[in-house]
Amino acid sequence: MIKYALIVFAISLVSCSKTDAGERDSDQKPIAKAGTDKLYEENIKEALMGGGSKKDSAYYLKKSIERWATEALFYQEALSKLDKEEIQVEKQVEEYRRELVNYIYSNRIIEANLDTVISNAEIEAYYNEHRDNFILKENIIKVNYIKVPVKASGLEKIKRLLFAGQSSDAQQLKQLCSQNAENYFINDSTWLYMDEIKKEIPALKDESDLNLGAGRVVQFADESYYYYLKIKDVKIKNALSPINFERQNIKKFIINNRKAQLIMQYKQLLLEKAKTAKNFETY
Repeated sequence: MIKYALIVFAISLVSCSKTDAGERDSDQKPIAKAGTDKLYEENIKEALMGGGSKKDSAYYLKKSIERWATEALFYQEALSKLDKEEIQVEKQVEEYRRELVNYIYSNRIIEANLDTVISNAEIEAYYNEHRDNFILKENIIKVNYIKVPVKASGLEKIKRLLFAGQSSDAQQLKQLCSQNAENYFINDSTWLYMDEIKKEIPALKDESDLNLGAGRVVQFADESYYYYLKIKDVKIKNALSPINFERQNIKKFIINNRKAQLIMQYKQLLLEKAKTAKNFETY
């Protein structure tokens, strides 16, 4: 988007220079002057029409004029310091405009034609073909975690159900947590960043990630809360990232590939149509 911001900047330079060079009616008096540029009332109508008290309007107008003067003086100095070749911006403006128009039209084509349905088979195939792209940069953990106030009435039952680990108890455990816990995460299939869990449990920050192995049960307490963790699995940095952890990223990759292919195919179709209609020639 930086490039497209330059379009607006470059166009504003061209439009400003044209406005300043134009003839004005003799009865029009400037309201400010900065170097060789003059500011007229018609150029700052928005500031003059600002709401609020007279005091606020006067302040807003003053600041608007100062902003205009700052940009005008900077532009004048740029013209005096840069070589002629450096300030021939018309070609760049046209190139940026072309790119921006193509970008907008590409998005319209994509919105109208892109297939966004992605099957599990496609996700698995992409994962298997691009394993080198799915190397963990941080440690991740699969864990059941509960943070309970020390005075919670269901504390003992929550602890018993968590450590029992029976799948049949999962719904009851979630219900108790929703009623008593400050925070909890009961999910056997979702991976989390290790650092996210450590942010929730201050005492866990002193534990080495290597000590937090699969199957370990961890308990901490402070003045206000009990913290319980049952670690299901751990993946260490630089290992192959699990497919479930990368599922959303893979979907984004597949969608981006489809977008690129869709636009490439559309452009190729335009070329073939032009050849058929003899609207394309090479010399």
